[in-house]
Amino acid sequence: MELSEIKELFKAFDESGSSYFEIKQDGVSLKLKKPSECKTQVVTSAPVVSNIEQAAAPVAIQPVQEEAVDGHQVVAPLVGVFYAAPSPDDEAYVQVGDKVEAGQTLCLIEAMKMMSEITAPKAGVIKKIYVKNQDVVGFEDPLFLIGD
Repeated sequence: MELSEIKELFKAFDESGSSYFEIKQDGVSLKLKKPSECKTQVVTSAPVVSNIEQAAAPVAIQPVQEEAVDGHQVVAPLVGVFYAAPSPDDEAYVQVGDKVEAGQTLCLIEAMKMMSEITAPKAGVIKKIYVKNQDVVGFEDPLFLIGD
């Protein structure tokens, strides 16, 4: 691995939403980890009470609900640049509404000047594409949603 490739990898990892990345190549092992961020949400605050003996109203904290996923999410197996097509002049491998077969190429991810094909893990219909062409994606970032 050359220093320029490692610097490019650091930059892509830093710009991604990923918090962990690991690669083993040519006898070199590299692990990158970002410090975890604690996400809090304040919904309401307790009123100021002048009399100490009075109890303050409890603070209501509601958990943030994640979007329900109806289908199989295909996630990025590595940090890199997402390419929807094999070259800039070609059409995208898949679009929303396309039927795909297990093993069919969905996109490419470039990391350190190496292209990795991302394939469909199962047959189905592309319900959603989460990223745009040439977006930097992080480890386990959602790429596609495949439904029945």
